Amino acid sequence: MKTRWKISSWIVIVAGVFLGLRYCYYGSLVRSCVYTEEAQTIPTDFTGAKIHLIRPAAVVRGIDKEYQCLAEMGAITNKLVEARHAIHYQYQIENMQTQTVDASSDMEFELVKMIAVTKHGIKTMDSGSGPIRHLILKDQHGNLYEVATVSLGLNAGDEYLKAITTESQEIILKPEVFSK
Repeated sequence: MKTRWKISSWIVIVAGVFLGLRYCYYGSLVRSCVYTEEAQTIPTDFTGAKIHLIRPAAVVRGIDKEYQCLAEMGAITNKLVEARHAIHYQYQIENMQTQTVDASSDMEFELVKMIAVTKHGIKTMDSGSGPIRHLILKDQHGNLYEVATVSLGLNAGDEYLKAITTESQEIILKPEVFSK
């Protein structure tokens, strides 16, 4: 009887440790992704707006290893980033391909979604939990691109996108525009 009690106690302890470690890593006992995504409302200024490049940018193609567990963000294989920062994605993007696009190109985008991505569990220690808002842009050919709003010009003067609203107002896209 005592042996059965000891075995049962050890099973409960090991299961508790396992569940505790899983919770620390994922921030949940049932989710197998350290991230969650939530659709956000597109600001009314950007409904129907056309988005253009104002500086060279890079299209980074490939599967984002961090977000591949998310339903919407994991399905988008194109990132639009400031050209000189494209190299920073080499360890995050599987089979990364990069193409630089000049501001004079005919690329035109429409904002189709905003998604907030929040990190959970112990991995928030390196960068915080967020959320980080992402713009989902669609080009004139129907291709989707993800742009993290925090990277819309890391320094003043580094902005690389502008929106032209339906009232012909030009809005330079930078992190502060979407921080509301």
